[in-house]
Amino acid sequence: MANLSQILQELETEDFIWIVYSFIVIGAIISNVLERDWIIKHQKKSYQEFHFINTTIFFVSFLIYLYFVWLNYKHLKETKHYSSMKELFLNEANFVAACLFLIGGLIYLFTEISSNSITTEPAELI
Repeated sequence: MANLSQILQELETEDFIWIVYSFIVIGAIISNVLERDWIIKHQKKSYQEFHFINTTIFFVSFLIYLYFVWLNYKHLKETKHYSSMKELFLNEANFVAACLFLIGGLIYLFTEISSNSITTEPAELI
């Protein structure tokens, strides 16, 4: 089992991540306003700004997911030596879930970066 100071340090890091997530939420709302502005007014500056915000959000999210993959891998490595089968299974499941989030974050980041070259015109409304 991890020592108390290690657990407290991980919780402090998670507190910081929650603060970062609050900025991500604010950034996403601003991005939606800019995207709406782009769709309605066709202002290229709005497109560039919301695209930059989205790319930044997905990059920061990817780094957060990478941290959780590393943390879950570290926990999985520690538990293999002394844990019950149930605890080992749960840690393996957490590691797989963190990896899937990382892959999803990478895909979102890739599509956001790639979308800049796909179009510079707003979608036609049906």
